[in-house]
Amino acid sequence: MNTEQVDDVLIIQLPARLDAAGVAAIESDLASTITGHGGKVLADMTNVNFVASLALRMLLSNLRAIQPLGGDLRLYGLQPQIAEIFRKSRFDTLFKIYPDRETALAAYRNR
Repeated sequence: MNTEQVDDVLIIQLPARLDAAGVAAIESDLASTITGHGGKVLADMTNVNFVASLALRMLLSNLRAIQPLGGDLRLYGLQPQIAEIFRKSRFDTLFKIYPDRETALAAYRNR
């Protein structure tokens, strides 16, 4: 899991497989990184090609943890099959999702 700071936005690159092993490998670090930042966070999902229900729960838990701190967790770069999972599970109604990094950063700047 790589992170990058762009102005006041923390960008976190998620691994390709968010299955049980993938979630277990990053869940604790992801939560502490997001809540430690406490502000605007973007999850870069451009490399993610598999998402298990555990990953959806992990993302939702982090969204709910950061919102009371005045922050937000937004997603970008979902592959078509991943976007379909978010649509079918209605997670696309819980997260702000953007097609690419620049659009996501621009949306934070314009809020």
